[in-house]
Amino acid sequence: MNYVRLRMMNNKTRLMLGTAQLGGNYGIANAEANLTVQSSRQLINYAISAGIGYLDTAPGYGDSETIIGGCLGDFNPKTRPAVVTKLPSVQRLGLKTEEERRSFVYSSVMSSLDRLKLAALDVCLLHDPLDMSAYKGGIIEILNELKQKQMIRRIGVSVYDPQEVETFLSLEGVDSIQIPVNLFDQRLIRNGMLNRLSEKGTEIFARSVYLQGLLLMDPEKLPDKLKQAEAPLNLLLKYCEDTGISIKELCFLFVRDLPGLTGIVVGCETVEQLEENLKWMSLPPLKQKIMKEAGGLFAELSLQIIDPRRWK
Repeated sequence: MNYVRLRMMNNKTRLMLGTAQLGGNYGIANAEANLTVQSSRQLINYAISAGIGYLDTAPGYGDSETIIGGCLGDFNPKTRPAVVTKLPSVQRLGLKTEEERRSFVYSSVMSSLDRLKLAALDVCLLHDPLDMSAYKGGIIEILNELKQKQMIRRIGVSVYDPQEVETFLSLEGVDSIQIPVNLFDQRLIRNGMLNRLSEKGTEIFARSVYLQGLLLMDPEKLPDKLKQAEAPLNLLLKYCEDTGISIKELCFLFVRDLPGLTGIVVGCETVEQLEENLKWMSLPPLKQKIMKEAGGLFAELSLQIIDPRRWK
């Protein structure tokens, strides 16, 4: 890490503000209206002032890149958070020639740079994991060209399942990965892939800490498509009642205390929510007994519960 991330990592700088909510309602439990531009700017400015390490965005997240770019100029470039953005799916466009694909990738990166008002992207992830292997790895090659031109500092991919992590591990020239991991979804912990990523020196960003809000829902108010989550949610509720730790805090600290993670993505709609997450980042580690017990309760859950793509 030879750029903004050079400063010593501590728990505060491991916090990563997800900005999907700036572009619309995100998560199964979020019924709030879209944030106003003023509220979004207030949230971003507070996050930067508080010293969080990363902002997570994408061209598909409404105006989030533009809002972030408008805020970054008010802060010292040497102490600002690193910005992680994404390349929209290339393979879905059906571009037939290498020239067309290169033109799209360059144009997308240049547009993100313009909106973010940056000279180089700190991290650019493939938003579509299928782009890792599309065109015989041609998309990764183009991103590495941009890395050589110093338009991108680190490249990687946002993934959904272990098979995509396996593909990532086979690639050369990739630096970063964003993975889903939470108390219900422990696939990458139990199959050793989290350790393998860490041993490779990968920058690892964990998202879906609350499983898009499912972990915080009342078991009796689940939609029909998620009724099978009622039993594990009731088990989680009982465990938290027995141990005296809140569900939200347990879910957060369980992920925070996993070894090897670089950053933890949390989506917030208010400054108060961000303050709460900052407070939890500063708490002492969970007792190993609780880490082991809580993890063991939800070791093997159905993909219908832990993969949000299947909720539809």
